[in-house]
Amino acid sequence: MFRATAAVRPAARPGPGDAAAGVPRLVRAGRYAPDGPGTPYVPAADREEFFRQLGAPHGVPFDRAGFAAAPRRTSVELVRGALAELGPLSAEEAPEVVVVAYAAPDFEHAELIASCAQGLLPGEPLAFGLSDQGVLAPFSALRAAVEYARRCGLRRLLVLAVDQSSQPFAVPADHPGAVLADVAVALLFEWRDAAAPVHGMGQLPWPGPGPAVPWDRELPLVAGAGVRTAVSGVWPWATWAPAGQPATAVWSALADLAGGGPARAVVADHDAERAMLAHCTLDLACRTSTGE
Repeated sequence: MFRATAAVRPAARPGPGDAAAGVPRLVRAGRYAPDGPGTPYVPAADREEFFRQLGAPHGVPFDRAGFAAAPRRTSVELVRGALAELGPLSAEEAPEVVVVAYAAPDFEHAELIASCAQGLLPGEPLAFGLSDQGVLAPFSALRAAVEYARRCGLRRLLVLAVDQSSQPFAVPADHPGAVLADVAVALLFEWRDAAAPVHGMGQLPWPGPGPAVPWDRELPLVAGAGVRTAVSGVWPWATWAPAGQPATAVWSALADLAGGGPARAVVADHDAERAMLAHCTLDLACRTSTGE
């Protein structure tokens, strides 16, 4: 008999100090954001025909000129860079579960990001990808990783957020899902609370009933530009992430902040297309590396 889901452990009883428990701890972060043009485009008839067939059912033509002018860095290349910036990991530091989150598909379909990431890490971590949720994808990836930790007794979690800008089809620059830069962020978390409930993390429809935001306003906020317009209020401790990086913007800003910032912060983003607000509270105790 086979079990299709992870074993569910009984929830821990709340005790003294539980208000501070149940929050993932960011212990290391790496960011890779290469710039400049890619290698010269070499036409391949079979590949271009594949792109034409891929877009035909949707009435979207292959944008040969735009694709030729793009840097064409694959998501696997970007993840390799982010893992290199994360730094070497010993067997004791290596993640036990890896979740890859992205908003835009890769133009290269012959490589699986999660499988390649798994091969680059010590041990044999469980690795899988999560997509089709826009800016919400990394938040869902972190929650999925935490749930595996809670239910399976894991401790070290890695979230890889990837924005890959090269597409064989024209995407309007003002589209909310448009990726305007190649960026990958590697975030290594520690979960120290066994089966304890998770605090300060969630997704909810927004605009929602009532004016209250679902996080502690006293904490520093790292947020996407959508939060500024969707959630009313004054944010004296906010770091605003730029547009054009739907999967990585807030996490890039978090990686920059975590090197010498506050002990705890809230990360949030708003997806206007889905009318959803995502947030999570994190402890920060990490070193950060950034590569260009």
